[in-house]
Amino acid sequence: MKLSLMALALGAALAGQVAQACLAPRPAPALPAGLDGKLPTVNPDKLTVPTPVPTATPAPNTTPTPTPTPTPIWTCSTGDRYSNTATMSALSDADTDAVYGKATVPTAAAWNPSTAYIQGDLVSYEGITYKAKWWTQNEKPGQAWGAWEEQSALSGPQAWSNSKVYNAGDLAIFNGRLYQARWWTQNNQPDQAGSPWEDKGSAPVSPMRPALFSTNVTQQASGDVDVQVNLGSFIYYTKYVYRVNASCSVNILQEGEQPANMVPPRTERWEVHVDGKVVATQQGPYLMPVPGVAPPAPQPIPRNPDGSCSLPEGTVVNSFNAPRGGVVMGSLKLTAEQAKGNYLSVWLCNGDLCRPSSLLRAYKFNLPYNYIY
Repeated sequence: MKLSLMALALGAALAGQVAQACLAPRPAPALPAGLDGKLPTVNPDKLTVPTPVPTATPAPNTTPTPTPTPTPIWTCSTGDRYSNTATMSALSDADTDAVYGKATVPTAAAWNPSTAYIQGDLVSYEGITYKAKWWTQNEKPGQAWGAWEEQSALSGPQAWSNSKVYNAGDLAIFNGRLYQARWWTQNNQPDQAGSPWEDKGSAPVSPMRPALFSTNVTQQASGDVDVQVNLGSFIYYTKYVYRVNASCSVNILQEGEQPANMVPPRTERWEVHVDGKVVATQQGPYLMPVPGVAPPAPQPIPRNPDGSCSLPEGTVVNSFNAPRGGVVMGSLKLTAEQAKGNYLSVWLCNGDLCRPSSLLRAYKFNLPYNYIY
């Protein structure tokens, strides 16, 4: 009899724990008004919690009366939860246009090496539009002195291109600086000494939609939220060649140029929205440069007994690759008060031209998967 009463009491206690742990799910909060409410939603990252192994209970000497197991109203959480971190991607051009209610503008057809092009034909290659200067086939766009000239439908100075012809007075942007051509030029990198370019100072931000980016969000135990945006790595290598000159010494010459796909994008500002309202804004993101590495000093060239140089002029005696560029990123911290809300998004903007991230269901941080719809 005592054992039966103990079993009933234990069953009631366990039922109370089940009722406390297995809360019925509740509906998701309403989406924010405005453009944020049109964004695709994402959940925080998943965190799998190991299921604890119960401790075996010794069998009693007397078999107790079995207690009926209560039927749960719904299936309890398995222990899997959302974490306190989230990763969000930026929307594509087409998806961003859909958020703003704009139609997507078609681009030029992709360059095909087997197609013959005549003067004036337009093609798209690696996201850039080019126009044929003459008849061409199987000649890749973007090559210096080639058959293709980079085009831009945008107003104002654009990124310098090694394939584009510049006349005196033309403007170009290179490594965040604005340059003006002193005379006709092609394939002359603006930042080189003695180049036909004049440095005019910091470049203005181009009036175009910001580049694609990713966002990492972390909610701290205090309720503060760390937000980081990353536009990618733009690290490339510059080759320095050590070449013997007529004086039997060595000239260090830089060869190659900054690849077109390694030109870091420029962004005027980025914003964090909570429930559709701007709670924080910051300039950038900016390029975080890699540490500069200078080429080592050359070794002296030995001379022959008669005093002549032991190596002919033009001989390459060494080469050195130095990293250039960096990573474009930005970070900020929201206070618990700023982060108070249900939905979070990040927007990168140049003037009124913006690109948003997906919309984070921030209310799901640290909750079981099936607690909220």
